[in-house]
Amino acid sequence: MVSPLNVRSGLSMKSTSIRYLLPRVVHRRAYSSLPERLRHELTTRKLPLTFDYLHPQPSHLLNLSLHDLLPRSSGGCNVSPILPSIKNPSLLPIGHHLIYFPPQVTLSQLVPDGCDILHTPGDPFNRRMWAGGNVRFPTAGPLLDGSRAVCIESIRNVTVKGREGDEKVIVTIERRVGTVPEGETEEETWNRIWQENEADLGNSSLIENRDLIFMRAKTAEQIALDREQFSEPTRFVKSPSDAVFRHSILPTKALLFRFSALTMNAHSIHLDKEYTQNQEGFRTLLVHGPLTLTLLLSVLQNHLESLNLRVGHIEYRNLAPLYVEEELTVCGKPKNDGVWDVWIEGPRGSLAVRGTAKTCPA
Repeated sequence: MVSPLNVRSGLSMKSTSIRYLLPRVVHRRAYSSLPERLRHELTTRKLPLTFDYLHPQPSHLLNLSLHDLLPRSSGGCNVSPILPSIKNPSLLPIGHHLIYFPPQVTLSQLVPDGCDILHTPGDPFNRRMWAGGNVRFPTAGPLLDGSRAVCIESIRNVTVKGREGDEKVIVTIERRVGTVPEGETEEETWNRIWQENEADLGNSSLIENRDLIFMRAKTAEQIALDREQFSEPTRFVKSPSDAVFRHSILPTKALLFRFSALTMNAHSIHLDKEYTQNQEGFRTLLVHGPLTLTLLLSVLQNHLESLNLRVGHIEYRNLAPLYVEEELTVCGKPKNDGVWDVWIEGPRGSLAVRGTAKTCPA
């Protein structure tokens, strides 16, 4: 298996597409601290452009997978089994961007837990969790008309937290999505859509930031302690009160598999219970971070439709894991000036995800 460090140095990799993983500044220097070194190595890593065609099929398959789970008035819940035509295209539904532009890597570019190497800091930080992020929707969404599109990723920030020997590396990834004329060069695409100033929308139809946390592997002692607590109640954080909408969903193994397939996500914590328990110390399979966000956005947008509003921006944090075959409840309430508090409760009403959404006219 090719390690991330070998990819960065250009060793053992013949594909010219991997040139994007090389640092933009190739000279080497000594760094006085781990945070300084990781910040330089990751923020100067130029990631490959990911292209996709905005066909309706991935969105259609996601609609079918969520059909029995979302509120009955949701547009996705009355979906026909027949694939929509691009001759009468619909807009990309809220949250469905998460199943387009999957990582386009080979099997040798996966680490042992099934994740890709694109954002990893390398050894010893080999465990990954989705901590949260934010998404801006400048428009109601691109059309699913088969147009060529691109996702430009860049690592905007790296933060190292924790005491020496037990650090956590938080990698903030920005993803800018925009349509691409056929024949445009990759350099032209990069210069047109990516912006040095994060606040500049440029030609993007959607901008997402993801915070991924990378950690060291757990020791056998830590796993043993985790396993002893599988039957114990999880840490309980009280949820907000006075929700104006609440919708409960039971995520199944079939749903997790389908979402993994749609996103080309082979992360074992969503697919392999034995791995999840014995290597990660969780009692069963975890619901994907992006799937959780899709459910949150879908239920929220369903409620906003009756108010002629749509989501313009959302920021969220994942506070506690959500597990397969355990009911979760998406909730929300208005705050002020078009801002909504949104959250997801786990079993017994414990707070698992908390976010803030800004709305705009539909």
